[in-house]
Amino acid sequence: MKTILQFALALTLGTTAGHAADKSASINLDANTRYQHVTGFGGFSPSPQWSYWLNDSQMDLLFGQGENQLGYNIVRLYIANNKNYWGSGVANAKRAQKHGAFIFASPWSPPASWKDNNSDSNGGALLESRYGDWATFLNDYYLYMKQQGVTIDAVSVQNEPDWTASYQSCIWTGQQMAKFLREQGSKIQCKVIAPESIHFTKSLHEPILNDEQACANLDILGGHFYGWDGSSYPLAAQKGKEVWMTEFLINDRQEQQGVETIDWKTDGFLFANNVNAAMLANFSAWVHYSLKRYYGCIGDGTHGTVDNQITKRGYVLSQYAKYVSGTTRIRHGLTDATGKLSSSAYMSVTGDSVVVMVINPSDNTYATTLTLPFYTQKGLHIVTSEDKNVAKDTLKLEAESYQPVVSVTPWSVNTYIFTKTADRTDIPVIHDETQILYSDQFDLAGGGCVPAGWRCKSENGIRTAGNYDLGPRIMNFSAEGLMQYAFYFRTNETDYGYISYGEEANYRLTLKPGKYALSYSTVGWKATPTLSAKVLNPDGTTLKSQVCTPTSQVSTNGASARITKTTDKTLEFEVTQEADYQLRWVIAKSSGGLTEALVGNIKLILVEDTSAISTLADEAADTDAPAFDLMGRPVRNPQPNTLYIKKGQKVIVR
Repeated sequence: MKTILQFALALTLGTTAGHAADKSASINLDANTRYQHVTGFGGFSPSPQWSYWLNDSQMDLLFGQGENQLGYNIVRLYIANNKNYWGSGVANAKRAQKHGAFIFASPWSPPASWKDNNSDSNGGALLESRYGDWATFLNDYYLYMKQQGVTIDAVSVQNEPDWTASYQSCIWTGQQMAKFLREQGSKIQCKVIAPESIHFTKSLHEPILNDEQACANLDILGGHFYGWDGSSYPLAAQKGKEVWMTEFLINDRQEQQGVETIDWKTDGFLFANNVNAAMLANFSAWVHYSLKRYYGCIGDGTHGTVDNQITKRGYVLSQYAKYVSGTTRIRHGLTDATGKLSSSAYMSVTGDSVVVMVINPSDNTYATTLTLPFYTQKGLHIVTSEDKNVAKDTLKLEAESYQPVVSVTPWSVNTYIFTKTADRTDIPVIHDETQILYSDQFDLAGGGCVPAGWRCKSENGIRTAGNYDLGPRIMNFSAEGLMQYAFYFRTNETDYGYISYGEEANYRLTLKPGKYALSYSTVGWKATPTLSAKVLNPDGTTLKSQVCTPTSQVSTNGASARITKTTDKTLEFEVTQEADYQLRWVIAKSSGGLTEALVGNIKLILVEDTSAISTLADEAADTDAPAFDLMGRPVRNPQPNTLYIKKGQKVIVR
């Protein structure tokens, strides 16, 4: 029998003296709710004619996977608009390829004669008559590098098509890029990244995603973070495209505010929080700009950095590259009364380990309880702080637990890795995703809408799928809370209100005979009203219902509003005949004013398929047949109306 044990691991983690925990926090991991696959992290390697060219030893330091190397796995190259310069990028590409890096390349401008301003600088647009030439040009780069022994994994159509720069640049609209990809994209023999807009501008990429053929010729939705508003891009996920951040640098304090020296407590955490924010917004890759600069991953000798030495930012990015790459982000809930911490959580491909990133930009030390989806007795802690660079400590618990307590020290970026020793029996473990018959996927719909297939009723009547600024709709909250997207619904004293799925003609919920579990989370809005969760029969009568009163409430929404407590419920029911059913949540009419609530984290799971279960036709003839329970164990005295296995069949003995 396993017991729930909590261990303050301060000594195990190598916590320095003087850092006794003065605050508490908790992070709850939900491995059954999964988000994006994380492909990796890396940066830009400029061509030799640019400053800060990287030599072989620096490339090994950045992309090598050894103990004293940073382990980046994505490199971005420059495509010159003069083919005579293509050879200059071969050495770095080969070095990155040696370490297994994903290699992609971006052009800054087509040749001047192909543009309407007859210049490769100061913006200008590619002439439509040259679209075919430009696709051939990009593919020629791929073929040239292949001849040099380098496999280019992807090319970009254009660097920053929404920025008119005095250096090489070219302006595209979203419609122009969609036309290019629709008509010419198939000519490119490697993956294609677009649009790489400077602000990750929706007007640049939505025309591509909404054009069937252009979208088919796009592999990765890429963009830059200069002015990024923190949004995720659910349309890309709906279209099956990974979202990559392909360029960013942070140097405003040095270049615009006159701050001379890079500072760990300010600049370091601006960087760390930006990487983490991208992960929480469902990005699959984060690619820095120039890898060697004072604001980059290797110093250049200016602004307090040491030439050719790894910077703090380099170490932070290494923690993500080495330990988050290849994982899948999972749902987590961070509870931190101070509001200082930020975090994210990930599951390994094999499902036998989790990675938790915790960023602490404060003077506080936090005793932080990590609630894991399994039991563990061992792990690893990696930390970068003012006096440590990716320092490692082995975590050892004296007994198995799913709630280790770790000490998060001041001004630190932490990676915690725990390995599974046993499953938890108190939470459902979904090994086969076919068990999930329905998941709300509100994250794919995004905030400010009623998703397709849903219907709601409020004091203003029935509302179906569409975009809405007010009233019943999907609201978004912090990705570090227990519910990031939730359906807000309400009513007043005139009648009851509800939300439902399966009521719309084109979105029927057809269930075959079986046992089901409907799980969901709820929070009140400005109060804690009583709700009812219902499964409705085809004729509208109630098959099964459950009363639920939220124990917590919120009054604001948005990316900075964190839901730290939810009321989580599971409604179990059984279907005996195949038909169309409905899921519905109801609020009774109020005694005055509005009654409001939120529901999310909705999953419908098939617990047991009984459609193949039969009753023995001639029970007497099979009285002596041995009976087994569903775990395969022999049963001496089978009980009436109980499910067993006889002669290889599931049977109910009457």
